[in-house]
Amino acid sequence: MSHLTEKEITEIRSLITLLDDEDESVYATVRERLLSYDHAALEYIPYLEEQSSIAAKRFNEVRDLLLRSMIKEQLRSVRRLPNGDIDLEEGVFVLSRYRYRDIDPLRYTEQLNTYASELKETLSSVTDKTELFRKTIAFFVEEKGFNGNREDYFSDENHYVNRVMDTKVGIPITLSVVYLLVGKRINLPIHGIGLPGHFVLRYTPGPGQHIYFDPFNSGKVLTAADCEELVKNLGFNFTDEYLSPVSNRQILERILRNIIVMLEKRHEKDRVETIRQFIDTLNSDL
Repeated sequence: MSHLTEKEITEIRSLITLLDDEDESVYATVRERLLSYDHAALEYIPYLEEQSSIAAKRFNEVRDLLLRSMIKEQLRSVRRLPNGDIDLEEGVFVLSRYRYRDIDPLRYTEQLNTYASELKETLSSVTDKTELFRKTIAFFVEEKGFNGNREDYFSDENHYVNRVMDTKVGIPITLSVVYLLVGKRINLPIHGIGLPGHFVLRYTPGPGQHIYFDPFNSGKVLTAADCEELVKNLGFNFTDEYLSPVSNRQILERILRNIIVMLEKRHEKDRVETIRQFIDTLNSDL
């Protein structure tokens, strides 16, 4: 909650009523005044799905500018890891605030903890590494119901891990993040593999032993040759480097680039610049 005075709250609400004023100079003045309140004004400016009216466009423009500032600041504060990378879990929930400002990350952290505890119990009596892998996939796909959203691939919700956890459907990279965050808690040897056009995971039961699999397609097992064919079928040239794990920073950037593709398909070009600024912030010194 913000720490605004009643007078300031009254002013913000009054300014919001002027957002649909036909006079562009009035709108410019109102916008700048709202922006001067920074993050504190956000709770009074709802996200509007409807994009056609002047009021909706202006609501969303002001909200986007306020969120841009807030999330860039939070991205700079994401925890650094000893290896120089950044914390994936903290990062994905910062990104979720762009669409779901009031998200409670603790709720999802607790859900991930529960999944990890349940999966650890499931695997506790398993000694065969192949069976351990099979039961891990069954846990996510059959028991928890995570799978690819083929019916509405470019849905906004597919790009934010909190909603993927709520709905149990998503795109390859956000589904993979759920596996990675749970796996990390119980030291499963799972890593993200950023194939061009399709994100998959790699399970490494022992030195030089790699099993690739696809969370979007019910955990389908892939060989290195399958991965190469997949990349070529999507129109890309294949190199062995594509089979190497990617960093958390690269995962977050790829999520953001997927959001840009989704926004462009929905003709929401005004919001693309905000996402590009998030990418720049992510790749800066934070």
